[in-house]
Amino acid sequence: MGQVRTRRKQRGQIFLLLAILIPVLIVFAGFAIDLGLAYITKTTLSKAVDAAALAAMRNLSQGQNTAKTIAQNEFNVNYQTIPGRDASPPVLSVTFPTDANNDRLIDVNATATINTYFLRVLSGRSTLNVGAFAEAIRNPLHMSLVLDISYSMTKNGGSGALAGAVQNFIANFDPQNNDTTDWVSMVTFGTSSSVPVSMTQPFKTKIDSAASGINWGVVNWTNSQAGLTSGQTQIESIPVPAGQNVIKVAVFFTDGWPNIVEDKLKCSSSSSTLTDVMYCGCDTGDISLGLCGNTPVQFFNPSSCSSSNDTCSTTTCKATTFPDQQTGVAEELNDVTWCGAGSTKASDAMYRAIQVANNMHANKTYVYSIGMGTAITGQPIAQDFLRQVANDPSSSTFNPNQPIGEAVFASDSTELTQVFQTIASKILLRLSK
Repeated sequence: MGQVRTRRKQRGQIFLLLAILIPVLIVFAGFAIDLGLAYITKTTLSKAVDAAALAAMRNLSQGQNTAKTIAQNEFNVNYQTIPGRDASPPVLSVTFPTDANNDRLIDVNATATINTYFLRVLSGRSTLNVGAFAEAIRNPLHMSLVLDISYSMTKNGGSGALAGAVQNFIANFDPQNNDTTDWVSMVTFGTSSSVPVSMTQPFKTKIDSAASGINWGVVNWTNSQAGLTSGQTQIESIPVPAGQNVIKVAVFFTDGWPNIVEDKLKCSSSSSTLTDVMYCGCDTGDISLGLCGNTPVQFFNPSSCSSSNDTCSTTTCKATTFPDQQTGVAEELNDVTWCGAGSTKASDAMYRAIQVANNMHANKTYVYSIGMGTAITGQPIAQDFLRQVANDPSSSTFNPNQPIGEAVFASDSTELTQVFQTIASKILLRLSK
């Protein structure tokens, strides 16, 4: 009988404990539900302010008011106010400070007020405030535009479309037409290269004017190597201040195959003297264009060459071979297919340009390539060449350990503005973090 009474007392104690613990468990469950709701809101809010900050930074060139509007729109897309959860719409704040290095920042603060369920019963708090903060940093930019102004551009509509495409492109990087953070230069290349705008700030007015003033009345070949070399020189001409994370970029535009090489050659079989000469063939191997007269190879004096006014003068040279850098052997120069697709000499002209681009990659420069249309005899644009110049992931020589760029292509001049804007968005995304 004593054991039975003991068991009955134990059952009574269990019921008493349950009566005490159930309300406690309900309280903890209530806390878990309300705080879980707050955590989910915080996560969604954080994603929304991150998106808003990056969107504002990428559009800062349109002015702070426009950037704020875009930030608000981006926030609204990523954070939907839910009746029942949100006591009121969230409050968003967008400000534009600078850091110690005078780099641009965009700070985005957002506060959401959410309803509570169990907490209001237990503590009298009917709402909770949940906040999130994001900061986007706009890295300084050192950029060189390397633009093809060769003869073929006057035949495919490129000469009429390039200036507008460049002007629209450059507007993405020049807030209020008074940028004093970014440095930009403009290089043009045909038979040789010129620098209409050396690295400068502010730059928009100068670039706009130089793009409009390109002399399209000249007959120029395509010296991609010289253009890239000048672009690299401009980028490296501005020292990077200590503590600044400067993004170095080259934008390389062309509509054709490289067909100019510069070498030191023996201009006669009887001479041991090496002469500095530039030499070319005909665009895409078509002598009928008149670029080379009736000969497959034309020699120039490099010191007289300027792509801006076509002052290249021919020079007498009887060289019959040239040092092929790609193969490492002497190749014949008297080949009428000198600039044809896959020809040895056109291949070496591309190889030399790619070596310059590889050197740029090694110096932490991002290269973006733009190819337009087909050459004027129907020759397709050299796509893998442009991908290699950019270290595009789809190129045959992609190196993931070097700065990764991108190559884009316009089928004709009507798409030129569009593809330049595509590259602008890629660069702005890289600048903002």
